[in-house]
Amino acid sequence: MLHIVPHYGLKRFDAPAAESVIFLALLFAASCSRTQPVAQEHTGATVEVPQFAIAVELSDKAERRLRSIGESVLVIAYFDGDALPGEGKYNPPNRDVFLGNVEKMVDRSNVARFDDSRVPLSDWNRLSDKNYFVTINTVSARKAGEDNLLDCADPISRRIESFKGKTIEVRCWLIGERSAPTK
Repeated sequence: MLHIVPHYGLKRFDAPAAESVIFLALLFAASCSRTQPVAQEHTGATVEVPQFAIAVELSDKAERRLRSIGESVLVIAYFDGDALPGEGKYNPPNRDVFLGNVEKMVDRSNVARFDDSRVPLSDWNRLSDKNYFVTINTVSARKAGEDNLLDCADPISRRIESFKGKTIEVRCWLIGERSAPTK
């Protein structure tokens, strides 16, 4: 059954009112999106992060593909921990005290060296355990395209003491390569 509704014309908005409605809608949409924290420069007192490195081992297929398109590998280290009572805030996907993150490109040996990282002292002081967490995520650098091409055996999430002075290995394949049938 078809219902016919009489049309009395559309009310016209004046330009400033329409612009205000559009601006508010865009502002609302932007505030609803969830983005990962970005690497930042710290102002004020900081605490040095112990040095560590991530060695990325690419499958032959991933190595060939990345080389053929001029793509690189990016390793991201996220630093966070549990808060002293009353000092934390709900901060998913991170723990209650987010200390920051650092992004490093791998070198010619496919190693990302985290040897100059720092976290804010004000946030570090809010930690209930100074042996905070490090979460590693390895991705293609997205220089050659907007999509990540790598499926890596991470994220790795461990306490900073287990990284200190070490090189941790991460194995990566092209997305879909591990699930491809073998012949």
